[in-house]
Amino acid sequence: MPAELHETVIEATGVKARLARVYAEALLALAGRENAADAIGEELASTSAALLSEPRIGKYLDSPVVKATDKQHVLGAAFESRTSILFRKFLGVLNKNGRLGMIPAISTAYRAIRDVEAGRVRVLVRSAVALSDERQAGLVSLLGSKLNKQPILNVRVEPELLGGLIVQVGDRVYDTSVRTRLNTLRNHLMASRSHV
Repeated sequence: MPAELHETVIEATGVKARLARVYAEALLALAGRENAADAIGEELASTSAALLSEPRIGKYLDSPVVKATDKQHVLGAAFESRTSILFRKFLGVLNKNGRLGMIPAISTAYRAIRDVEAGRVRVLVRSAVALSDERQAGLVSLLGSKLNKQPILNVRVEPELLGGLIVQVGDRVYDTSVRTRLNTLRNHLMASRSHV
């Protein structure tokens, strides 16, 4: 599953988060019965990414003014030959319940649940230059042995780091970037000057 589809962090709290999780769990249970958990996750993620990149479509689908039957026609035309029957039925349930606007939150919840189930962990890697396949494989191997989970890398190139890496696993951040080292050195020099 392409990591870039999952870059937007959905702030879903309270009732919305619980509801998104309920829908995600139900979809995952059905997808699991068909051995299609990851395939359905990809369909959900790509639909979520499309809605986030085209806010007008998301607003249309989330609008209480637009009739559910009109939305169903749009969904049918958009997804008829492009997605699985299970996914289309799921969209129909969301439409019937007025929850199409929750697709991004459901996608986020689905991915989180599926990752735990599959023993995966998402890792954001920021690098000053593009990492070779060999270097990425080495990083996956190292992180896999340290975390006892299968790391899924999302590598971003950020030239302003100057060199090194910043690796983020959940709330933990490992920063070996040249930019951070230079800032630390500058702070130490500034602090030592004030003591002179």
